[in-house]
Amino acid sequence: MEYTTDDVREELKMIRSRVHAGTLFDSLGSEIGRLLDEFEYDAPTEVVQLSAKEATDIKERVLNWQQALYAGQPVAISNQDVLDLMNSLRQTDPAVRDKGAFFFISDGLQNNVFKPNQLLLMVRYLLQDNVLFNHITETENDGVFYRSFSIFILSMLHYANRKGNVHFISEEVAETLFLNFATYIALEHDTRGFVGEKGWAHAFMHIGNLLDELARDETLPRADKIFLLTILIEKLKRLDTPLIMGENRRLIGFITELVKTNELYSQYFLKQLKQWRQEATRQMQPDSESDWHRLYNQQRFLQALLMRDNLPQEITDYLNESRNFLA
Repeated sequence: MEYTTDDVREELKMIRSRVHAGTLFDSLGSEIGRLLDEFEYDAPTEVVQLSAKEATDIKERVLNWQQALYAGQPVAISNQDVLDLMNSLRQTDPAVRDKGAFFFISDGLQNNVFKPNQLLLMVRYLLQDNVLFNHITETENDGVFYRSFSIFILSMLHYANRKGNVHFISEEVAETLFLNFATYIALEHDTRGFVGEKGWAHAFMHIGNLLDELARDETLPRADKIFLLTILIEKLKRLDTPLIMGENRRLIGFITELVKTNELYSQYFLKQLKQWRQEATRQMQPDSESDWHRLYNQQRFLQALLMRDNLPQEITDYLNESRNFLA
């Protein structure tokens, strides 16, 4: 079956409802895995960039705002400025995207530059399908920068909402964020870290940031945290390009903190590890580049997990018993 982004989101929504109803648990990984296996990616298409004039304009505005901020002067940001900042995250030029818009948004959040309605405006903007899933249904392409930095900023905004005095994310918006993020993890496949002159893509690093933030949200049900953990593991199993620029460390940091909070998570994750190993031992010797990447991704992930000294004992014991498999 040829799935679309909407199809995947609806399938995940139905699977999640079964988890909440208590009718799906033991075979959750299999259900998620089946869905991931049925999705096919298209050839890449052109990724739209800002014009040279638009890029220069936003760089100049950001520079003026940063200078005022560092000088301790008030910074006035309009709603249109916010939209322009969000839009500039699409740029492959890191001077506009990363060192420009992203750095200022980060500084602005720390210094209360943005009004609550503007923070909500950011969230709603970043959750749009044409932003969060920008070119995600295609093979490797420059759309990864827009969607990856959207995830990164959503993690910062969620933190600001959770820790701040003003809660600007409603239950309705939080629901959209959760489901769209689950869909994003299921569909993201670009494992590139630093990309030449274009700078950091780091999609799976940023996935780890938002996963960690949601794991710390005490209002999010345990079933939802297990749901996200399952999607992540099933996705990692299937990545056929390497994760080698710190992503495993970030993802394992999220997992480590989660499994320490409740035995339910540690027992479930241990079950996932055992299932992953069983699936790997049933597979034939790799005979393609993709197969070898999947194998070494698994080994690097489990080896990095073994290096953690604060895992529940039963997980550490299992990893130690599996040392020969990890070699």
